[in-house]
Amino acid sequence: MPIHLSFNNIRNSKAVTEHVHHVFQDLIKITDDKFPFHVNLKKVSEESYHVGINCCYKSKPLASKAKHHNLYKALAKGIDSIKIQVKRKAEKIRN
Repeated sequence: MPIHLSFNNIRNSKAVTEHVHHVFQDLIKITDDKFPFHVNLKKVSEESYHVGINCCYKSKPLASKAKHHNLYKALAKGIDSIKIQVKRKAEKIRN
């Protein structure tokens, strides 16, 4: 699956990379694994993480951003947001 993952001010972690791939499984099914996701993980301060997710789904740019003091929770918020957007776009296309 085309997930482009970048780490800013965070060491590249195998555990985080595997977690990202795991939580994107639902989105892979919805998009038939045809659209790349760009995931940017950034530590903005000692106790704050920022997650940005971008995707161009059916020629429509989608994006989500989330902040939290826990990287995994910021990632979950960002993925929930992009998942909702992808589902809405997929429903519009079907109708």
